[in-house]
Order: sequence, then structure tokens, then C-alpha cells
Amino acid sequence: MFALAYASYSTVDTPNLDLDGIATHASAKNAALGITGYLCYDHGVFFQYLEGEQKSVLHLMGTIEQDPRHDVINKVMLGEHERRVFPDWSMRHLNRSDLRRVDLENVLEHSLFHMDPKLYGHENIVALIKALVANIAARQAQLKAV
Repeated sequence: MFALAYASYSTVDTPNLDLDGIATHASAKNAALGITGYLCYDHGVFFQYLEGEQKSVLHLMGTIEQDPRHDVINKVMLGEHERRVFPDWSMRHLNRSDLRRVDLENVLEHSLFHMDPKLYGHENIVALIKALVANIAARQAQLKAV
């Protein structure tokens, strides 16, 4: 199971962004592609975690990078995993209140926007993102009770 994460800046004003529509469309598309993960949006910043067959994930990421609603700032390949971290989430939309429930509201933005691989090292950034994802996965039950 291949995983990657990316961060991007929205090019659309928040009031004009249909996050529920984006999540619904992504969920249906990802289910058809065998991809799972989650999407976070807060204050003009997107963070997305994708997992699935490598070819499918990379193809989807190529499509995502062409989407004019945002500019991808950083993309981190997280490599292969034995099994899915989010097997039940074809694309779960997490918001700031969801992240507060799992105590991760500030880690999310910092992990990809402020950690320059030249300063922190790619391996350290990958380790941080994997820890973030593991923390969210461990608290999935709290997030399902929305």
C-alpha cells in the first residue's frame, strides 16, 4: 500500500469553496480507484493523505496537481505500507474541530508548510507525517462520531 501526503494553498476564497462537494466527489472517485485517505482544509490551506496502489495514487496526484482551485506547495512520498491506515475512508473531510478532537490542529499545517526538507531532512518530515497519520488513525472512532 503506497501513501503520499501533500499541502497546498487554495486559490479560491473560502466562502466560494464547496468543501462538502469536493469531499463527496473525491470519495466517489477514490472508491472507484481503490484509494483511501482524508482531506483537511483550514484557513486557505489544504492537507491531503492518500493511500492505495502506487500507480493509482500517483496518477490521482497528477490530476490533483492540475486542479486550478489550489497550488500544491509540497508533496511527500511516504512509501509502501503493509496495510491501509484508513480502510473505511475513501475520502474523509476533516475540519479544524475534528483536528481539535485529536489534538492535531497546529501540527497539520506546520508539517508540510514550514518544514523545508533542506533544513529538516526528508526522512524527518516523512516520520512526522507518518506519526500524524497514525495519531489520526488511532482516533478514528472519535472522528466517526460527528
